[in-house]
Amino acid sequence: MSEHTASATTRPSTRKRYKRIAYGLLGAGILALWIGIAVDRFVLGVALYWAGGLGMGLVQRFSPVELYDERDNAIERKASQNTLNVFAYLFVLGAPGGLALHESGVVTLSGEFYGAMLTLFGVYVVFGVSIFYYKRTA
Repeated sequence: MSEHTASATTRPSTRKRYKRIAYGLLGAGILALWIGIAVDRFVLGVALYWAGGLGMGLVQRFSPVELYDERDNAIERKASQNTLNVFAYLFVLGAPGGLALHESGVVTLSGEFYGAMLTLFGVYVVFGVSIFYYKRTA
């Protein structure tokens, strides 16, 4: 009689296993941060969050296999493009629209509005500088 062995299709690949470990460490760090906030131990929560992020980085750096391939890069590129497009519409329509409504007296804008618009502006400045840099160096 032969021993029962798990088929190759049911065992997770080595790459998938290391990805699960990496994301598990990050997830544990995020959970520790939330728990630390909930029990009023913010500094401990932040330390554990950083430890989880560092652990994820170490797994990604020192795993014996490449964790990401061309398919992962294509998915990330599409997701990044979609995210930038959504926030571009929010910025391009939201900033002047909010300011126009504020000036006409319809709404009173809080400091959070200006902070959000400044943050979106900063994201697109960094994006533009990155595009410029990589076009010059490619």
